[in-house]
Amino acid sequence: MKKELAVITMSKATNKLFRQQLKKVLKNKVLLKDYLVDNLRTDKVSADLILTTKSLVDVIDDYVTADSEVIFARRALDLSTLEKLIKLPVNKKALLINNTKLSVLETKSLLQEVGIDHLELISFYPGCAQKKANGIELAINLGEERYIPDSVTEIINIGSRILDLTTIVEILIKLDLLGEKANLLISNQVRQLVELSQRLNKKMKDAKRANKKLDAVLNHVHDGIVYINEREEIEVFNRRAEEIFEVKAEEMLTQKIGDKIDNTNLDQVLRNDFKEINAVQNAGSKKIVTTRVPVKQDQEIIGALATFKDVTEVKKLEEDLRRKLKNKGHVAKYSFGNIIGDSQEVKQVIEKAKKLARSKSTVLIQGESGTGKELFAGAIHTHSQRSNKPFVAINCAALPENLLESELFGYEEGAFTGAKKGGKPGVFEQAHTGTIFLDEIGDIPLNIQARLLRVLQEKEVMRIGATQVIPIDIRVLAATNKDLEELVYTGDFREDLYYRLNVLSLRIPPLRMRREDIPLLIDYFLEKFSREDLILTKEAISRLYNYDWKGNIRELENCVEYIAQVCETEIKLADLPSYLSPETREENVIKRLEESLDDLGKMDEYIFILNELYLAKQLGKKIGRREIANNATANELSLSSQMVRSRLKKLEEYDLVSIGRGRQGTEIVTKGIKFLKAMTKKEVK
Repeated sequence: MKKELAVITMSKATNKLFRQQLKKVLKNKVLLKDYLVDNLRTDKVSADLILTTKSLVDVIDDYVTADSEVIFARRALDLSTLEKLIKLPVNKKALLINNTKLSVLETKSLLQEVGIDHLELISFYPGCAQKKANGIELAINLGEERYIPDSVTEIINIGSRILDLTTIVEILIKLDLLGEKANLLISNQVRQLVELSQRLNKKMKDAKRANKKLDAVLNHVHDGIVYINEREEIEVFNRRAEEIFEVKAEEMLTQKIGDKIDNTNLDQVLRNDFKEINAVQNAGSKKIVTTRVPVKQDQEIIGALATFKDVTEVKKLEEDLRRKLKNKGHVAKYSFGNIIGDSQEVKQVIEKAKKLARSKSTVLIQGESGTGKELFAGAIHTHSQRSNKPFVAINCAALPENLLESELFGYEEGAFTGAKKGGKPGVFEQAHTGTIFLDEIGDIPLNIQARLLRVLQEKEVMRIGATQVIPIDIRVLAATNKDLEELVYTGDFREDLYYRLNVLSLRIPPLRMRREDIPLLIDYFLEKFSREDLILTKEAISRLYNYDWKGNIRELENCVEYIAQVCETEIKLADLPSYLSPETREENVIKRLEESLDDLGKMDEYIFILNELYLAKQLGKKIGRREIANNATANELSLSSQMVRSRLKKLEEYDLVSIGRGRQGTEIVTKGIKFLKAMTKKEVK
């Protein structure tokens, strides 16, 4: 006859768990009976052995017969369910939930025994105040889902506590079944313990490895780092902090911050939850810049962190950065010695520029394209007190609007699609302590002008996507070939920005105003292109000297480079670029005039008017617009007096005729005669 084992519990889940575990061990050799205390009535339970829980120790006699032998279950955790707990971060808060206070406390003790001691477990069971669960999102449940508060968003179910090995062995002894089961039970239990130990050991090794990495990082950064816990005790004090405060870390760790470091607000940051960014404080004889912030976990302050920089070290870092920027090309390439010319005009401009270089004020350099504005800007910087600092130049006309803004002011990481990781400093930051040269300032878009004005006024810049300003110390040079006053008048340039830029003004003369410098420049460029052997004929020199050079020095350099490539020994008039040939020049004039005159009447109308004026000049007579209109009708041209008048004005714009007042009449001038003859040749061809 089979022996009977009765299981009496308060919880249906616990009862079911015990029975499942016992069935695996006892198989069919024992008759299992299960009872819930709430279902027991007057009849008492009788069996060869009764298993119950410690929570019923004071009342179990009321439910069993006097001759029944009772053992109380010793509970253990199912080790296979603890993997999720092992992976939780250190100091993670969690509710530990079961149906009684005793069960919760036993479970907490069991978890600590097996090495799960890195969590902050908060006991929770029926009758606990609900406020204990406030703000806690994680619950560790032991099979009692009905007690989980609604505020919990994450649940880890490790199941009810199973029967431990000693209880099962005791049951087997009482039922005379131990011999055949002992080895199997012990081996299974040991295997589970070994597996858990291996997982815990790996976690400990990973933690040690992470701590070593953290120590290496903390002790190799350039900032001093101090961290205090919620009790205001120092937990982190790195090597750089040792150097700044001239004290060893072992003397500081676990000590109260206020007792060890004077003039610190780190404890106030902890208590009052505020930040201090780049504050200046004294540390003995040193001045340091510090940033202090509270450290939070799950919205609760658990400590405070401070980083420190020695001001002297900050200056060294800045100087090192400037030096690196200089090596990258942020350096002026020109000095006043690079300016070629002996003319009075150039000498006067150089002398004025040297005086302006000594000032700290903004300089606006104006002049036609190709006159050497960038050369003068570089020379002013080289001659200034900032000569050993960065010289950063940017052409405002060379970049599209969106790119220009980011180049000028810089941007933060993630400010826009394609932004570099870590962000990028703008040219104002790169020019800090030095000079920034804003070339072609007249082409800067209006919306960027507003930001530029603020930078010039406040001496601080804010990167795109940033929330904090960066103070800068710069000297500004700007250049343009446009009439900024005219742009202000038309609304294309801010008036306040114009006056902010036009503090000191420097105007560079065009090459046609300093013709005596042309031979010197030709010799300089021939030497530059390694053709000092070339000799210019008198005709060639005369042509180069008398040419107007609309492109100024840049056009002259291009011309000499052409000559250096095509000529052998002597430079003749025919060797000059085609646009310097008189015939070619006339053709170009004709072409430009044709294109310009074509928008008001046909070319044959202008030719007729010029012919009439030229005929009158040959006859020594005066001719008015009414007579020209009458003669046009005779020649089958439809030209009214008003049409003749408008075309004469157009011809005067291009210096082909001279319109007199009153009876003086209109005359064709020399340029008009040349143009008329050139057009006649063209028609003949």
